[in-house]
Amino acid sequence: MNSTEFLPYVTGVAAQRYLRAEEGLVAARDEGCSHWYIDASILSDMPHNWSAQRRKELAAAAADQGMAPLLHGNFRAPLATEIPELQVASLEYVRREIDLAEDLGATALIIHGGVFVEPRPTKAHRDAALERFLDLLAVTVREAEQRGVAVWLENLSYYPKYRPFSYVFTRETDFAAALEAIPELKFILDIGHANVNQELAQPALAKYASSIAALSLSNNAGDQDAHLALDEGTLSMEEITRLIKAADWRGLIAFETRNASVQLGLDYLTSLWNSDALLPV
Repeated sequence: MNSTEFLPYVTGVAAQRYLRAEEGLVAARDEGCSHWYIDASILSDMPHNWSAQRRKELAAAAADQGMAPLLHGNFRAPLATEIPELQVASLEYVRREIDLAEDLGATALIIHGGVFVEPRPTKAHRDAALERFLDLLAVTVREAEQRGVAVWLENLSYYPKYRPFSYVFTRETDFAAALEAIPELKFILDIGHANVNQELAQPALAKYASSIAALSLSNNAGDQDAHLALDEGTLSMEEITRLIKAADWRGLIAFETRNASVQLGLDYLTSLWNSDALLPV
């Protein structure tokens, strides 16, 4: 497919199919993508399960297909922990993900804030967890840049009632704090995550478009991260498209729609882009 012919803001298309890396490459290729996800949250694709030979063979296969991976870092890594020993271990773990991203020629390493554990999480607890995470992230970005690896920060879903566990980097103010701490930081804005128990996708895209390298696309009913097709759920893709036009945004789009193909998603986005009724805000 040639998505840029109809969607001028798209510089690349990725698919996240929750498959082992080698299977994901084939699936994304068959869907006409330029990129695919390697999910380091899956046991088979965690850094310790990559031999030198496997890394070499997959990098060669991707080059042969003219495709590039996005390494989706393990969102379970406790990067915001307050335990000093775990902070050291978390940084060492992320360094292994940087190694893997470099060896595979990944377009980017996607990092998440992870979780913090607090029986009654307050704003102060959330802010402290975010600060701990951003301290570690600043080191990660600097070291990854020295290795030629781009780092993209992905927002997680906001679940205010799922105590004692709370995701880190979920709020609109978190984007501002991240850029204040790391001005060169780039985001992959997950609009599905941003629609869970809040309406974050629109203000984040409007305010931080210049720092958003990619959009992760899915929809949901606002109660959980359901990964629905773009024309389902409560998130207005019409509004997202208006904001893309208004900001003249360009970047990679990644489909995490479990019940719809990449092609269906592209067709839907194209229909929105070309709609006469869809005027910029």
